[in-house]
Amino acid sequence: MRKRVRFISARLALPFVLMMFAVAAPQAFAQDSTPGPEMDMGVCSEALGIGMAGDSCINVVHASPDAPAVDVYLDGALALEDLEFGAISGWVAVPAGEHQVQVTAADADVSTAVIDVNVDLAADAAYHVAATGLLADITPQVYQVNLSDLDAMGDPMARIRVIHTSPDAPSVDIALTGGDVLISDLAFPNASDALEVPAASYDLEVRPTGTTDVALALPGVVLEAGMVYDVFAIGLAGDGTLTVLVVPSTTAAAMASTPDA
Repeated sequence: MRKRVRFISARLALPFVLMMFAVAAPQAFAQDSTPGPEMDMGVCSEALGIGMAGDSCINVVHASPDAPAVDVYLDGALALEDLEFGAISGWVAVPAGEHQVQVTAADADVSTAVIDVNVDLAADAAYHVAATGLLADITPQVYQVNLSDLDAMGDPMARIRVIHTSPDAPSVDIALTGGDVLISDLAFPNASDALEVPAASYDLEVRPTGTTDVALALPGVVLEAGMVYDVFAIGLAGDGTLTVLVVPSTTAAAMASTPDA
């Protein structure tokens, strides 16, 4: 029997992630600019209710479709064990700064790591760190998550982003079902910009870029007010395993409104 995925320590965690989604009519949302040094991305310990001020926050995603379950080491210490394809670690807090991250097959010696990288994590910032690609060329990807508060003056809003992590799938468009394209020409292993949309339920579909063919239907995508969603496209198009993995997060405003979350 497989062991349950667990972190060895709440103060020891690591990185590897990515994503895929879709949303409302084009006029209904405002698109974030690419995060810059002055852009407010929120304080992750406050938004997620973990760690301490000044920590970084990490969620690990196994998005390599032919890789076995993995263990992850942070600065030489076992931090996460037995994470299988399509699974996430959940948010954990780690000290900000530079860390060595190594990924091995579950129960293998750290000297056999298939990923061995240094990552620099900013204070108060949240990241998805994903293992992507096929095992032969597995690669870590790191994406910062915008956890800043959403506009509370108008309609209740949510924030959503799509990340293309299916290594054999072509570039895709994300559209309303039978309707307008919302995100165009998204290629592996890129993430779309974050979109702010009215909180509601949406019927969406993923299409090969420039076509009306439906590669993946996404009916009933529910986006709640004050929430942040990263939607990963995972699996393989060639063998019919293409699917999505939705990773929800909160803003500080959402935490304040739901103190028991």
